Amino acid sequence: MTFHKSSSQSLKPKILYAGELKRTKTWSEQQHEHNFLEILFVRSGEGTVYIGNEELPIRTGNLLVFNPHLPHYESGKELSFYFFGVNNVQLENMPKNYLLTENVCPVIHTGDDAEIFEACFSHLISEAERKLYYYDEISDNLVKIILSHILRILAYGDESYFKTNQSYKQAKEYIDQNFAEIKSIDDVCSRMYISRFYLTHLFKEYSGMSPLKYILIKRMAQAKDLLENTDLPISEIALRAGYAEVNSFIKTFKNIESVTPAVYRAAHKHRDS
Repeated sequence: MTFHKSSSQSLKPKILYAGELKRTKTWSEQQHEHNFLEILFVRSGEGTVYIGNEELPIRTGNLLVFNPHLPHYESGKELSFYFFGVNNVQLENMPKNYLLTENVCPVIHTGDDAEIFEACFSHLISEAERKLYYYDEISDNLVKIILSHILRILAYGDESYFKTNQSYKQAKEYIDQNFAEIKSIDDVCSRMYISRFYLTHLFKEYSGMSPLKYILIKRMAQAKDLLENTDLPISEIALRAGYAEVNSFIKTFKNIESVTPAVYRAAHKHRDS
């Protein structure tokens, strides 16, 4: 079989560090940034990555690509990462150490290639830990393989991946801004001009949950914030969280938090005093 070069990119990365990060409990870190390229592979767990003022769900098999000077931090449950920092990445028509253009989401879904990425990352971490002869050359080449696979995903995704990615982001932004007014999933579908099936597929693919569950999470987060930080009556909090009937709100809240809104508020006020 003859192979033909189909990329004009010349990758000569220099790895700076590599490692593995595990957290067995819910955790978060401080926002930070780098002057080089950093890439993480989510081995297990799910959570959220915060990029500036934006928050994006992450889960097993995702890649997180952080261009230089991009403020970020991760938070989640039972998260485990492989990661590395790399310098000397120069793509055509891109600033040094930039792998993504500004309009591309830093969370990349690896799909069927997840096993390839995990194997490459695992080998990279092993080389970094053992430091046997020629480990630095092998490590740089493993990074080059990982970067090339990412560029392949980006290249093939110009018409499909990013189209669905953008649709998900638009649907998520609409829910973020209107979760209290949304009466059913059909409201979101009508707004986005997409079917219920496709909307559900997008959320399952990009966040690992249904759009209904995401709306519920947003509503509960709003309710808990108001319970903790205001003296608004429960009925008013129910309305602001998207529940016209206070009894429905109380029942839903108790099912999720195992306590009523009143008990939750009392516990948090006691904790803050």
